[in-house]
Amino acid sequence: MRILMCCADWGVPLGGNGGSSVHLRSMAKALSGLGHEVRLLVSNPGGPVKTALPVDSVPFRRLWPGLLALSERGRHLMSFVPYRVPGLVPEQGHTVSPRPAPQPPDQSELSWRLRFCYQDLPKTLDTFEELFVHPRFFGRAVTQAMAGFKPHAVYERYALGQTGAAWAVRAAGGDGPVHLLEVNASLAFERTRQGDFKGFWSWWGRRMESRLWRIAKRVFCVSGRLRDLAIAAGADPGRVRVVPNGVDVEAFTPDRPRGALRELLGASRGELLIGWLGSLSPGRGAEEFLRVLALALPQAGRVRGVVIGDGPLAGQCRALAKEVGLAGRVDFLGSVPHERVPDILVDLDVAVASYPDQEGFYFSPLKVAEYLACGLAVVAGRTGQVMDMIVDGVNGRLVEPGDLAAWSKAVVGLCRDRAMRESLGMTARCMALLGPTWENNARQVEREILACRREKEGAQA
Repeated sequence: MRILMCCADWGVPLGGNGGSSVHLRSMAKALSGLGHEVRLLVSNPGGPVKTALPVDSVPFRRLWPGLLALSERGRHLMSFVPYRVPGLVPEQGHTVSPRPAPQPPDQSELSWRLRFCYQDLPKTLDTFEELFVHPRFFGRAVTQAMAGFKPHAVYERYALGQTGAAWAVRAAGGDGPVHLLEVNASLAFERTRQGDFKGFWSWWGRRMESRLWRIAKRVFCVSGRLRDLAIAAGADPGRVRVVPNGVDVEAFTPDRPRGALRELLGASRGELLIGWLGSLSPGRGAEEFLRVLALALPQAGRVRGVVIGDGPLAGQCRALAKEVGLAGRVDFLGSVPHERVPDILVDLDVAVASYPDQEGFYFSPLKVAEYLACGLAVVAGRTGQVMDMIVDGVNGRLVEPGDLAAWSKAVVGLCRDRAMRESLGMTARCMALLGPTWENNARQVEREILACRREKEGAQA
């Protein structure tokens, strides 16, 4: 089959090292590996990782140069504040005191004007372009791709407000491809929670989100909670499937050569390594990991912590490490290319996924799948999709989020019990081989495409 994979989200660079970029590339590679002809159409083709598949891109932020020029012009116009010079025009023959020095502009008035010109106005126009302008350009690109490539299916990664691919498929009518939508998060909810969307934008984002979920022939959600959310938004339950994040079990394997991380850190052979992988962003658990280490390391013997990843909280996390007494006992590796991550993970003795307690946690943690595939002893929070991935005491340890004492106890226990680490790691690897893997996910997508085509043929008969 011919499959056109679309990602209109400019926050997901095709060649990036983040989980969303890895997911996009991995699914494309897996579908291609099953013998299908796959083409990619994305908004952001950037990033250090290259793909062998054909890629077309749709430029985004076409209005941005004009927006910057408009903001600069507005600044000059709006930052002028008249001087307040008291006094009357003197009559002839009268003497006047020297003109007083001009008073500086009122700083409070100036600040809101600058904030409007440099923050509020660009942000509003940027959001307008994201939700109303870019979808049109992307839809035209999808139409052109369908005319030349003639795909049997359009597999789209959900992006907020990006209705272009959906409308292009609908415009093609009965002879067009089937439209499948991969949903990794409720982006309208996330943007509202982060404060990016308020009022009209929040309402419009939710409206567009639910509409996309309703019109797709199949909706692939990464977790059961996200499936429930899609159904509550109006998606047909018969069209919604749960397809968690997968893992490349050939790349992430305990059979890889060991020693790269220990050599990098200068760690001795008898020193245990406790690692955390992910983006140093709010809600990902990096700060919680450091607090757990602060409690666990004094009881665990010759142990050091390793933070693998980078992000906006990097400086704050380094400061926290010093604050809780971890200076010299935790290493920050920064951003690591995804293809190098398996060589880093295999040197760990314990891996931690310390997500904080979050209401409605509906994500499918990619790092947990990669930990398990590498045969590591994993300690993770008892939350969301994680509970479907780990059976406590069988292939990992589950701990209540926020209970630092329980986390410390679990980590210390694994550090002291090598046999338990090996037992958990061996079972974790065996269960990872059974899925979900990227290949298994691609096979499920393949089956759904065939089912959709049969449904279409039956409706046309």
